[in-house]
Amino acid sequence: MKVLGIDCSAGWTGVGLFSEDAVIADVNFFAGRKQSHLLPILVEDVLKKTGLGLSSLDAVAVTVGPGSFTGIKVGLSYACALAEGAGKKVVPACSLLALAAPFLDGKSTLVPLIRARKGQVYFSVIEGEAKCPFIILPPDILPVSRLTAMEGLNSTRFILAVGDPRLHQDLAGTGILPSLTGFFRGGTVALLGASSLDKAVDPGEVRALYIREPDTGPGRDEGIK
Repeated sequence: MKVLGIDCSAGWTGVGLFSEDAVIADVNFFAGRKQSHLLPILVEDVLKKTGLGLSSLDAVAVTVGPGSFTGIKVGLSYACALAEGAGKKVVPACSLLALAAPFLDGKSTLVPLIRARKGQVYFSVIEGEAKCPFIILPPDILPVSRLTAMEGLNSTRFILAVGDPRLHQDLAGTGILPSLTGFFRGGTVALLGASSLDKAVDPGEVRALYIREPDTGPGRDEGIK
């Protein structure tokens, strides 16, 4: 089984490749607004280093959100175009699941957090293991202040993405103490794609998971939405 993983759901651009029983390539860069330029280069680099062609892939996995409106659009558009051209299917992956997966140990309950601006946060409740994760509470959005009022979250481990100091500021004074900090990685997305190959769909059927509408108008922040 061979799955190419693509992630652009935050400022990072990640590409990874899962082959048989392991991730054999994992390249990640903080690209900011240069994601659309960097992504094709990283995909070409991963395929060249592994000696694999698109025709040898079983599927392309891509994070569909929640996260950066622009980043999700870049990653999703490119992954679907790549899969369409190669005659492959696409495995949609939740960015919150991709953030939590490397920390899953089969025992812990994890709550990955992604800033959603305006004092809000995207979150989900996740359990299981890295190769077999499952979502207890589907991705949703809440004001940061309301997270602490949610029943059953006091004993969980909160995960923040590397490179988002503004979320740390939003959490200050709420009583939420993030115990883990993780990366969005292309390799993790490839692993999730391989473990969820039965959920692969035709490229034209993939939809973004935005949860909230993007802000519009001049001066809009192109960061995490």
